Amino acid sequence: MKRTLIIETIRKVGQAVTVKGWVNARRDMGKIVFVDLRDRSGLAQIVLVPSELDARSDELLDGLRPEFVLEIKGIVNERGEKQRNPNLATGNIEILAKEIKILARAETLPYELDSELNIEAYLDNLPFNLRAEKQRAIFKVQAALIEGFRKILLKKNFVEFACPKIVAGATEGGANVFKIDYFGHQAYLAQSPQFYKQIMVGVYERVFSIGNVYRAEEHDTSRHINEYTSLDFEMGFIKDHREVMKMVDAVARAMMLEVEKKCGAELKLLQATLPAMPKKLPTLKLRQAQKILEEQFGEKDCSKEPDLEPHQERLIGEYAKRQFNSDFIFITHYPVEKRPMYTFEDPKDKGFTRSFDLLFRGAEIVTGGQRIHEYEKLKSNMIKFGLNPDNFQFYLQAFKYGMPPEGGIGMGLERVTWQLLGLDNIKRATLFPRDKSRIDEPLNKQDERDKR
Repeated sequence: MKRTLIIETIRKVGQAVTVKGWVNARRDMGKIVFVDLRDRSGLAQIVLVPSELDARSDELLDGLRPEFVLEIKGIVNERGEKQRNPNLATGNIEILAKEIKILARAETLPYELDSELNIEAYLDNLPFNLRAEKQRAIFKVQAALIEGFRKILLKKNFVEFACPKIVAGATEGGANVFKIDYFGHQAYLAQSPQFYKQIMVGVYERVFSIGNVYRAEEHDTSRHINEYTSLDFEMGFIKDHREVMKMVDAVARAMMLEVEKKCGAELKLLQATLPAMPKKLPTLKLRQAQKILEEQFGEKDCSKEPDLEPHQERLIGEYAKRQFNSDFIFITHYPVEKRPMYTFEDPKDKGFTRSFDLLFRGAEIVTGGQRIHEYEKLKSNMIKFGLNPDNFQFYLQAFKYGMPPEGGIGMGLERVTWQLLGLDNIKRATLFPRDKSRIDEPLNKQDERDKR
């Protein structure tokens, strides 16, 4: 008999079905055993009555425990009025089992699947913990965010491309790059798809890329990871950075709309709320934001700084919510020295760039702006930043042979997920997090194993 997904059983009352999945929970009520069976579509209650089972299945009954993988043939019945569960999509039905087949056995669980764990215990048992209801909900929301990002950009005539992760030079400069041995030559893991998406503007005008990037930063905080998923787009023939910001606004709304459409149950389970988004997202220049911090929050001398500190981002997030009823706010015009060498200086505001960050509930999730598109100006700016244009000849070809005014953004997927769901640590919003002390397992544990 063809497999029936659990969610489909609600339309098959009185019919025989075959369902397959994991034992989510087991409850013994005298001789009758109730099993909650989980598959990709949901959860259903299976009723196991010895007298209804064939002899082989009856023998298997005692050994069944959580995370066993089963195939069950049975009859879909309506539950009695008092036994219905309004919180479950299949709460009005149950399946009376006739035959059980064990597809895979599971060892005794180290703890209940939905146990509250500290971050280290959670990560130590991640392949198991990802099966928990809340974790599955987190990453279903994350998948919807990706889908919303992709959908809106395709609708806006962007072309998706796959970006390399092994690069010959450091895109963003600085020391926070992972060096690798590439057939005896030094190469790096990409900090950003920046150079490639700019090159691709010369091909398709509007492009986007979704992929991992790497930062060799020795942070050990609840907001940093060393490998994250970057959602990037780049667009040509813009007037200035405000056109890029307008596209970011549309993208953020589309991402949240996709979550609203696809993940209502997940948001409820995680006790998360969709963000407040006024018709137009508010904008402040960096110096304006710093003045607000000084005058309204008592931050001293912050106007002398080239950026906002994390706690200052949180304060500006509070201000945006109070003043504009917005969970988002753009901060623009960062100093030239704070932004990468390809960032366009505002001719009307010398010393400051046509760049921006987007803060979401008090944390930066997007960095973007207008880029320098003229070949000679870009070369000149490289020299001002202490870089040798000869080391960037591959990248510079795109500009040497004609590039329109252009700009774009990079968005941290895990940051968005973390802020949307109000999680205590960004690692809980990262499917397989890497940090300075862990690649799946703690590095010291791997070192000890290597010594043996």
